[in-house]
Amino acid sequence: MAYEGELNELKGQLKQMEEAFLSQQKMMKQMETLALSQQEQIKELKNRVETMSEKPVTVAKEEIKENVKQEVENYLASDEAREIPGLGLSGASLMEWRRTEADICDVSYTPDDSSYALHIGTSDDKYSLNIGGRLQMRYQFNDKDEDFGGVDTQNIDVRRARVYMGGNIYSKMLHYYWAIDADSFNVSLRDFYVYFTPYKELNAKIGYFKVPFNRERVISSQRLLFQDRAIASDTFDQDRDYGLDIYGKPFDGHIEYHAAIFQGAGENPAKRITGKDENLDNELMYVLSLRYNPLGKFNYYDGTDLGYSETLKATMGASVAFNGKEKDVKRDDADVIVGVADFGLRYRGFSWDSEYYMMTENPESNSGGDSIESDGFFTQAGYFVIPKKLEIAARYSMVDPDDDVSNDIQREYTAGVNYYFRGHRSKIQADFGTFITEQGSEQDKRENKYRLQYEIAF
Repeated sequence: MAYEGELNELKGQLKQMEEAFLSQQKMMKQMETLALSQQEQIKELKNRVETMSEKPVTVAKEEIKENVKQEVENYLASDEAREIPGLGLSGASLMEWRRTEADICDVSYTPDDSSYALHIGTSDDKYSLNIGGRLQMRYQFNDKDEDFGGVDTQNIDVRRARVYMGGNIYSKMLHYYWAIDADSFNVSLRDFYVYFTPYKELNAKIGYFKVPFNRERVISSQRLLFQDRAIASDTFDQDRDYGLDIYGKPFDGHIEYHAAIFQGAGENPAKRITGKDENLDNELMYVLSLRYNPLGKFNYYDGTDLGYSETLKATMGASVAFNGKEKDVKRDDADVIVGVADFGLRYRGFSWDSEYYMMTENPESNSGGDSIESDGFFTQAGYFVIPKKLEIAARYSMVDPDDDVSNDIQREYTAGVNYYFRGHRSKIQADFGTFITEQGSEQDKRENKYRLQYEIAF
């Protein structure tokens, strides 16, 4: 009996082992099938990687986009999606979704862009909105001439605080831009214009914007070599105005021209009284400008060589404004003609810019008086001691407000140092300037200015 019981136990163990073996064989077959399937998938993925590597990146992105789009369409049209309230799409709804696919917006943060920090745009590039802002905080100490009753002053001020938006609308060729200015907390609309760019050779701008006269004025205050423009630029520039500008850059950027017409009022003092810019003498301002870049495209919207030009870049230009303004003020008793010629160089961190101005003021026939001729210029240079980081700069500027009057010349001597944390988006500038005004037989009037400014764009 004991023998029979032991035999039955052995038979039971044998059966269990056979069943386990059969189960293991089944699992091995399944694993083998899975391994073959994975091998096929690996092979297919390798082929796709090789194919995508041979294609341009833009083509690969479009292929991925189409694949995702197809997968989404398939899912939305499936029975599973229809069972989820509000998710399933009918055939008509699916067609509507396909039609509006081009209107999907792309939102991106662009902290390394030269101006903007936020970009919103449609995938077809017909609509876009770029948003940015910047702040300049400045400390300034004025050492005034005690011989002329001057009292030293110091101040901490928000020199510039601006928010701006720009982009395109309806097509890739129609653009817009506007900026809100809060300098000294007097909030106002700084710029607002639209511009149409169908060709490099022929474009148009309309609205309120900087007059395309002298190059240093056209450069944004965010990208100046010094914290402020030269005294000659402040005296003769035409600043902003309401107008129309026809411009272009033919011959692959070697030439640039502007033919513009403006109201001519600018920031007229009458605005403070009437609340609007008035054309006091009912005459418009006309501006013609021509520029030549002998060595190819020149980035004259930057007063430095922060981009570190590997090849020599040069520009030379001239502009004339008929019925122009004097210190951005409309003259209603004189016909003013202003001209400027400029020259600039950029090479491996070195920048050099010079501008020479001439102005003629002819009195109106019924106002009497004599004609006044004045001129001025500035020359300045900067060099990056540490490429794209540490820059030193020097400037000399002169203004002769009346060529027929002696000993009335104004002079500026300024030296500075700039350190760039993140290009023009985050930088600190320090400079020291001496400003001298001749006083005839008296001792010249002298004022020293010490300035320290931090700028951040966001």
